[in-house]
Amino acid sequence: MRTAEGVALGDRYRLVRRIAVGGMGEVWDAYDESLTRSVAVKVLKAEFAGDAGFLERFRTEARNSAALSHPNIAQLYDYGEQEGSGYLVMELVVGEPLSDLLEREPVLPARRLLPILAQTARGLHAAHEAGVVHRDVKPGNILLGRGGRVKITDFGVSLARNQMTMTATGMVMGTAQYLSPEQAVGRPATPASDLYSLGIIAYEALVGRRPFTGPTAVDIAVAHVNDPVPPLPASVDRELAAVVVRLLAKDPAARPASGAELAAELDRLVPRTPPAGVPVVVTRPDRAPDPVPRLPAAPAPAPDGPTTAAVGAPPSYPPRRPPRPGGEPAHRTVSSRPPLQGSGPRLGRFGHMTWPLLALVLLLVALLGAALAGKVIGAEGPLTPPNLAQDVTSASAPNMPSDGKISQDVPEPAVRSAVNGPDRDEEDA
Repeated sequence: MRTAEGVALGDRYRLVRRIAVGGMGEVWDAYDESLTRSVAVKVLKAEFAGDAGFLERFRTEARNSAALSHPNIAQLYDYGEQEGSGYLVMELVVGEPLSDLLEREPVLPARRLLPILAQTARGLHAAHEAGVVHRDVKPGNILLGRGGRVKITDFGVSLARNQMTMTATGMVMGTAQYLSPEQAVGRPATPASDLYSLGIIAYEALVGRRPFTGPTAVDIAVAHVNDPVPPLPASVDRELAAVVVRLLAKDPAARPASGAELAAELDRLVPRTPPAGVPVVVTRPDRAPDPVPRLPAAPAPAPDGPTTAAVGAPPSYPPRRPPRPGGEPAHRTVSSRPPLQGSGPRLGRFGHMTWPLLALVLLLVALLGAALAGKVIGAEGPLTPPNLAQDVTSASAPNMPSDGKISQDVPEPAVRSAVNGPDRDEEDA
């Protein structure tokens, strides 16, 4: 069966884009043209098409997933076969796998991690109650959806109750890094095996590395069987560390009895954790969060210190203080009336520069008048040169009154020319 963008499986599910590749199949973002909704389609890889064993595994995954219905398990919608291959139509989870989150943030805070572990434990408990063991619990199969909702996916190697095993003697199913000791030695997987794998995930997220490693998958499997659990850092809460150590017990009977019991214990470690999602902020149980952050109160001013306004309060002018000893006021009182637009503080009816400018103009006028008076009036009285009187008389003859005084209508240029005439130099001499 060919898989490519635009190909429609079963004349209904049109492939949009490939979003993941697993060991046995490819996962595509697809569009259900019948119900007009987005779905996820898992298609058997082309190299396994026609292989009866892989096709039977696909059918087993479909049957086991169809028997499960829980908010923390990705829902199966449909199953189909085409051209010797098979495909599963599942719920499309908008988010990312836990493996991507751990790759970006190798160590997660306990308050963020514990709700993820608790939801996964609840989903596993629902599967175990239905008689299905996942057998491949790992970060890549734990999807983190919107609002913090956890979805367990990929029951490709799951084993149902009374189901005939499809593995040969000594064959191990699962991922070596998250394999339980009993699976590593070839024993059947049980619900406790899934909880052990969840304990490996918890250790990895709290420490930043897996507890058991090795150069090959066989070496890692041997370490799960023989090596003790490395101690967790002292920064990890003691109760939480004890839960992780219990999950990683070599003896399945020493682990928590069920996923529901484990989820309840994890919830107890993080108060007010909603069972259906990851809280953004977890508060203390004895104190509710404030809906609006409170600003610190402003300190009270000292008797002679500066006045301080609270943050966010409207601007105000300082009150008038009592005068200091001796009659000198503590500070100058500022008028509460705001200044006119485009001007600074007012001084009477005039601005800053009006009085100095007016005084300068009066001084210049006085000096000019004194200079002119000194030139025209000497020590013995006023001098009247003949040409000055003649020019003034001739220039102002039309307006001369009978009493001999110069009229106010005398043109200014005539007076200026008489003062600056050629006889002015002779008078100075």
